[in-house]
Amino acid sequence: MRTGRRPRRLRDDDRGSMNIHERQRLAALRTDRETVLAAAAALRHEAVQAHYAGLSRPEIAFGLASVLEMLALRIADQPPDIRAHVVRIAREMAGDTMDSPTVRRTRRR
Repeated sequence: MRTGRRPRRLRDDDRGSMNIHERQRLAALRTDRETVLAAAAALRHEAVQAHYAGLSRPEIAFGLASVLEMLALRIADQPPDIRAHVVRIAREMAGDTMDSPTVRRTRRR
């Protein structure tokens, strides 16, 4: 799956040359990447815990976690619809349901 290109770096060390929209886009990409990486880490942790409990085949979860990490490293290169889907799945895997349209986001008073 190597394309010969290096993944884009998500740095903000040259803030003076970026406008506000570019900074917001990079912050959103960084947040998306961290969300997907957190889901991969949680998946690996749960697989290890399940293996300790006597369940078998944690390598399947490790494979999926590796795929998530690959997607996270290339998140800036993904089309917006693919990126949104990957982040939504990662949030569901991590147990965060705030991306769900059926969840009420405001408190009743």
